[in-house]
Parts: sequence; structure tokens; C-alpha cells
Amino acid sequence: MSIFFKARGTNSFGLLLIRLSVGIYTLSLGIMQANTLQDYVNRTKELGIFNENISFIIGFVLPFVLIVFGSLYILGFFTPATSLILGVITFAKIITRGIFPTTGIPFNKDVVFLVCFITTLFAGAGVISFDAFLDKKKKKVKVEEPKTATVTAEVVTEPPKEKTPG
Repeated sequence: MSIFFKARGTNSFGLLLIRLSVGIYTLSLGIMQANTLQDYVNRTKELGIFNENISFIIGFVLPFVLIVFGSLYILGFFTPATSLILGVITFAKIITRGIFPTTGIPFNKDVVFLVCFITTLFAGAGVISFDAFLDKKKKKVKVEEPKTATVTAEVVTEPPKEKTPG
């Protein structure tokens, strides 16, 4: 019955599934946008949010940012920083498109991705990641404490010296 009522356990496998699914989506989105780079730059300019030069820079750089950080997210490398950057990009996409982009779609799928990025921002990558591997190496370095010497003192009392007259 423990399959129905599982209150305890590790969250590492769940975090791995989140990283793999959302990271593969982000990586493939970046690759698709990089393959049609001129079209993506034109779509960015058509939004009309920024001036033409800034839109060109964003449209040119964003696919490569998605490729690099999607790969880092899959590997679980620098996960908090990677989650923050991908979360900011996803939040900007939500602001640009809206929560309800078109009729017939219940909500923007990027909201789910934003929640996944926020989850890994605070929870970390889990045990199955490069972050955990590098963290274990850091913890294995032991600094030996210096041996403390115990000082024992022996109190010797001498009888008082007698004063001699003279």
C-alpha cells in the first residue's frame, strides 16, 4: 500500500524528471530557433516591444542562450543560477504572450515551465546532478584539526624559608 500513500522518500528522482523534460524542451526550442534564426529575429522585431536594434540583439542571442542554459539545466550544473536565468526568460515570454494566448487554449504552457524553474531554483538539482557530484568532492576535503595538547601542572609547595637573624 506504500505506493498509494508515499509521504516519505527522496525528491531527487522527481527533480531529475523535471530537469530532463523541461531541459530537453528548452534545448530543442533553442535549436529550432537557431535553425531559423532570421525568421526568429523578424518575429522578435514584429512584436514591437523594443526598438529594432534591441529586437535584433534579443532575437539573435536568445536561441543560443536557450541552448546553453537548457544543456546546463539537463546536466544539473549551476542549477540555481540556470533556473533563475531560464525563469526570467520564461517570465518575459509569459508577459509578452499573456497567460491566455489564444482561444481554445486553457493557459500559456510557459506558466508550467516557470513553476518548474522556480521549483529547481529553491530545491536544487537533486542528488543525480553535477551540482551534487561537485558538492560531494568539496565535502570530501577534510581539514584535520590540530591535536590539542593537554597541559598538566604540578603544584609543589615549598616550606617557607626561615629567616635567620643576622
